[in-house]
Amino acid sequence: MIRRLLGACVGVAMVLAAGACDSSKGTGSKDGGDDIQSPSDDGGDVGTEDAGDGDAGDGDAGTDAGGDDAGPGDAGPGPGDGGTDPVPDGGTQPTTPEGPWPTDALTNFSAKYDIPKVRSVGVDGAHNVWLLNGNQIGVLRAGTDRPLWTSQPIGQASLGLGWEADKLAIDSTVICGGKAGEAYVGYRTHDEIVGGQRIIGRGEEGFSEERYVEFQKGDVDVVQLNSEGSDIVLREHLYRSAGTSRPSRNEPLGIRNSNDFHYDEDRSIYSCVRVMSGTYEGEVYLGTNHGVTRVRGYDYSSHRHPAWWQTIPNEDPSKPPKQSQRAGYTYGLGLSSEGHLLIANDWKIGILPPNADLKWWDRENRDGVPADAEISEYLLNTFVDPVNPGNDQYRDQAAPQNKWRAIQKTKDGLYYVAGLGSGLWQFQANPQRHDPKKYADTDYVRIEGANTNDYTALAATADGSLFVGTAHNGLWRLTPGKQLEKVAGVSGGEVRQLIYDPRVTPAALYALVDGRLYVLRGY
Repeated sequence: MIRRLLGACVGVAMVLAAGACDSSKGTGSKDGGDDIQSPSDDGGDVGTEDAGDGDAGDGDAGTDAGGDDAGPGDAGPGPGDGGTDPVPDGGTQPTTPEGPWPTDALTNFSAKYDIPKVRSVGVDGAHNVWLLNGNQIGVLRAGTDRPLWTSQPIGQASLGLGWEADKLAIDSTVICGGKAGEAYVGYRTHDEIVGGQRIIGRGEEGFSEERYVEFQKGDVDVVQLNSEGSDIVLREHLYRSAGTSRPSRNEPLGIRNSNDFHYDEDRSIYSCVRVMSGTYEGEVYLGTNHGVTRVRGYDYSSHRHPAWWQTIPNEDPSKPPKQSQRAGYTYGLGLSSEGHLLIANDWKIGILPPNADLKWWDRENRDGVPADAEISEYLLNTFVDPVNPGNDQYRDQAAPQNKWRAIQKTKDGLYYVAGLGSGLWQFQANPQRHDPKKYADTDYVRIEGANTNDYTALAATADGSLFVGTAHNGLWRLTPGKQLEKVAGVSGGEVRQLIYDPRVTPAALYALVDGRLYVLRGY
């Protein structure tokens, strides 16, 4: 059966069989609607892991599980590699600093380019605008007056989207632009199966049929324009781990823990951010039900997460209590001007500088890491003390979920974090004053003025502004002088997404509000 499933992945379309019923619960509404960022979406209790099982993403399960010495991408063409290179007219960089789109201070792209309401947007290496809505994927290219849409559902949507066990995904969630003419499409699936994120025990090699089918669900498709530029096709389902545990890296099983392939903890994608400039321009970070996955081309490293541990009494009072890890969903992703990754999940926030070797990005300590290898160490890993006091990574009681949804750093060096019900906060993160091992907080100031405590998105711009998206009250701007004002001309209540693109002059801010796309220039 496994070989037959492998053989089903041919050409640019991936058709995968599905098997045993999954009785686990997911998140959001069961109709797969548009409420994954609503205040009622509490993220459940996923992202947990008993300390006795070990979280493979933390480096304590990071021994090479019989893997090879192959480096990223050296496995040769794998299943799903039937895609073509991006078509030239969809992949060339703009020849002018303005880029290919209008330079007006504000443009309603939805009205100008006949774009229906969409769930997510992304911008690729050639400034093509990618669009996502359910099983539909679209791209708006320079010189066109409306998007090109997929002619039929592809990839994870090819068997339909829904909660049934034979579906590869419950729904699509986010889209991020990749290199010119390509995009990454995220999906969600059942997050809680068989003891949280650990799938059907820890075998030596290979997978049972049930386990094999489960690993295929959710995760990320890489899509691209076909060679004629007439359709959008699947290039491959993202599966190439850059980590140390890769005995099955040629199998198209999606994202797995990079230092122990037996774990499938990052199953659903809830956010993504594209690196727009600097050494790692073009890389993508994915926020999942358990942590953050870093993607470079078609290779990934999974995962990192600012987590905490809850002490749970043992059923046998003669034995010591258990420590159960809490990671939560990662909706909030940002990038500082230095290229540091900013993380805001259901409980905590973190700051991670990137390292050069993707193989070691998933390691939170140096256990098993060569002395000459660089790892990515937290500059900040903390609760936000005013709304989640305690500062301790170990807690006897459950910590309240703050449902952080966005995090940014402004030009003046200040940081901002915002969430559903938790408000908007300004803080400092000075490494000279902060010891990440103590999980301490610094200098929090609450920002008021938008008539809400429910925030969904933030974007810091080169002029020193911070654009602030709310769940019900539209788009706001915190000026460099720290005055919060409503953005004129942008109508709607729910700001689902903000993307800042400094690669063009004047810089572009993409704002998705109530499913409509606005672009602001000049900030």
